[in-house]
Amino acid sequence: MYGDSRNPGGRACAWLSCLLLALMLTAPGMVLARDQDSPARLLYVVVEPDRIAASNILFSRTDEFDLAAREEILEQRTGNAVAAFLTNQRILGYSVYTASWMPMPLKAGEIVEQFEAEDYSAFVLTSKRILNFNGRIGHWSVTRR
Repeated sequence: MYGDSRNPGGRACAWLSCLLLALMLTAPGMVLARDQDSPARLLYVVVEPDRIAASNILFSRTDEFDLAAREEILEQRTGNAVAAFLTNQRILGYSVYTASWMPMPLKAGEIVEQFEAEDYSAFVLTSKRILNFNGRIGHWSVTRR
């Protein structure tokens, strides 16, 4: 019975066992949710005068992108699993998950107004387009303004 005077610690022991069981069942879900919200750092970037090297931790490899003659990097942004570069000729996106570079040429007279990258995505707002880079699939989506 619950009020058994012969085992006064039994109720406390049962309560503690239930608490531990509840923690063991919910803790993995909490870790999984944290991992989905904020990925571990899977990308490091090395910039050299004529190329960019992306060190992909997920696949233990380095992917290089050779810059064109007279191409200069104006800005760069990196997230945990994506990198984006703005040059005087194009916008580059790198995805850890596809281990590939995706270039997007700039249009004549196009001015970049906003340039960001975080976790799995990059966002570029120009005078002519809205560009989103999805790092999970390594693809640019483009909408005219």
